[in-house]
Amino acid sequence: MIKVKNLIKTYGNFTALDKINFEVEKSTIHGLLGENGAGKTTTMRCLLGLTYADSGEMYISNDLVSRKNHNIREKVSYLAGDFRPYENFTAQSYFNYILSIENNLSKKYLDLAERFKLDLKKKIKELSKGNKQKVGIIQAFMKDPEILILDEPTSGLDPNYQKVFRDLIFEEKSQGKTILLSSHDLLEISNCCDFVTIIKDGRVIASQSKSQIEKKSLRLIKVKFKIPPSKEKIDSLDFIKSYESHDDQISFMISNDVNSFIKFIASYEIIDMESENSNLSDTLMEYF
Repeated sequence: MIKVKNLIKTYGNFTALDKINFEVEKSTIHGLLGENGAGKTTTMRCLLGLTYADSGEMYISNDLVSRKNHNIREKVSYLAGDFRPYENFTAQSYFNYILSIENNLSKKYLDLAERFKLDLKKKIKELSKGNKQKVGIIQAFMKDPEILILDEPTSGLDPNYQKVFRDLIFEEKSQGKTILLSSHDLLEISNCCDFVTIIKDGRVIASQSKSQIEKKSLRLIKVKFKIPPSKEKIDSLDFIKSYESHDDQISFMISNDVNSFIKFIASYEIIDMESENSNLSDTLMEYF
């Protein structure tokens, strides 16, 4: 549905995107995860033709994204990370104006406004940041597009409306829609996405399904020692990804190499030990 191949974008001597590669499958929710400034927004803007790449290829529904191919945009709705609507309009006037430009008679925005508890009669300039974000979400979904590209869509939303948003994208996915969303929030990505592409400093450092990442999930093991191992010894072991010490108890975050960990602690006198799998957010954090 979406394919990005060897995408490069520079600004002077600064390389914003360095050979970005990933694919988004049809009827899935695909997350772009990265810190602010990692290259998520630039990637999305290149996909939409709002920023021109230096080189590389991008495809939407098997159509090559180019400066001349404007038909692609008819299949896509976009929520910009710096979404700025016409503030002197009421929310309802704004939605009707956007729909009229595209000769779209949809009234889906009425249902969405009800779900997000948005006052359609208020001028947008009178709305809070969170309610302005709701306007952005509604304008992206109201046209019933095949593909949604959403840049930090839950920014400014309180937890209740983040849940409303998640329910909405799950519904859209069940109807065959394809969703590409960006976030720097590990919890949002782990709650929403089927696939995750992680971008760091303009490069893709991982692009996998959620299930593949979960197979690599870390394990938390808390061990209470009679005499704990030295910091130098722990730091020398690759299978220990992180740890915290509290007196004679150490909490280890380890890879799936449990056998090596057992061999390591076997040379120490153990008072107590407990183990649990970490969540997806903990695993994703290890990429950073």
